[in-house]
Amino acid sequence: METKGKERVALIVNADDSVGEAVAMRLADTGTQIALTGSDAGRLDRIASRLVDRGVPVIAVMTRTAEPGEIRESVARVMARFGRIDILVQNESALVAKALEEISDADVGAALEAGIAGPFHYLREIVPGMRKSGFGRVVNISDINYLGLAQTANVAAARSGLFGLTRALALESARDGVTVNTVVMGDVDGGTVTDTERETLVGGIPVKRLGTPADVANAVGFLAADSSKYVTGQTLFVCGGKSAYFSMSI
Repeated sequence: METKGKERVALIVNADDSVGEAVAMRLADTGTQIALTGSDAGRLDRIASRLVDRGVPVIAVMTRTAEPGEIRESVARVMARFGRIDILVQNESALVAKALEEISDADVGAALEAGIAGPFHYLREIVPGMRKSGFGRVVNISDINYLGLAQTANVAAARSGLFGLTRALALESARDGVTVNTVVMGDVDGGTVTDTERETLVGGIPVKRLGTPADVANAVGFLAADSSKYVTGQTLFVCGGKSAYFSMSI
């Protein structure tokens, strides 16, 4: 039977966007206690207030996701508040895709820090405790650029690195009750897509609509649940079928 009530604690990294907020609300619906990190203090406060209004225990911590010292301090503050972290959801870091000729040295560093180094530092801080307790759920959220689309070299490199990190850690943790999976988003409307952009994007989506933050959150909710214990090392595309257009040789 799936555990409910105040028996699970979830840390949502980069919670300060529409997807992070939807994930927080989805996990809160199961009785999970919520910790939020992000760099937008106002957005974090608004999400935390929504959770408090629903009676959900919550802590919000300002964090630059790729800075090891701040990540260590953030995790320590969550542990001081709740005593453990059972679920780690790493929402994607915002990265601007560029063609190869346009990518600067700074762009390379930013992509690797936000897309790989930040997630790695959170995993290193949290997963050993999950292994020790015999339970853990890690869900890394990526986007469809992971497939290696044209004009996205910097983002594709970072997203592909996260894919490899997910698989390796899933194998390392499989015997310890810890699952590690990736959710890959397609085109999601977080409230900023214009009508013209929507029309263009929908033309390339088999289900003929944009995704919603709730679509992503529902997938995360499944992979974060006790009942998903036999699913690990997997990549779940939440893309309305768009990924079916690409060769899936990996």
